[in-house]
Amino acid sequence: MPATPAPKLMTFLAFRSDAEEALQFYTSLFDNSEVHRMIRARAGEAGWEEGTLQHALFTLDGQMFMCTNMPPPGAVGYDLAPWESYTFSPATAIYVQCGSESEFDRLYTALSEKGEVIMPAGAYEFSARFAWLTDRFNVAWRLNLVPSRRARRQ
Repeated sequence: MPATPAPKLMTFLAFRSDAEEALQFYTSLFDNSEVHRMIRARAGEAGWEEGTLQHALFTLDGQMFMCTNMPPPGAVGYDLAPWESYTFSPATAIYVQCGSESEFDRLYTALSEKGEVIMPAGAYEFSARFAWLTDRFNVAWRLNLVPSRRARRQ
């Protein structure tokens, strides 16, 4: 793969061990999404099973993201941080502006499956249609239906 220049700012997601599954799931949900770079564990690399995804750079609808699997016990870097104590929090979420009700419904259904709905899809004072949830990987998402041009003019 040709080198993809990384933007100055991007979201970095650190998973316990399912970064590759999450990466495949997320890139399947959004148009204009692709994996740009993957680094996998090599044979004999301490703590890692050969072939396990360690780090990836990818885009979701053109927005660049980075993800990693946290280093397992015995791996280089494991002793640098208390990895077992790190989790995702609903306070930090990926915010998605949905261009249609069908896109909103599709993402809401897919992302909430095996996850937790914090605010169900509905009308709120700040949005005609909004939802807040965590997916099966415990990553938080906030979905907002962008009003049509006609609705904005009214």
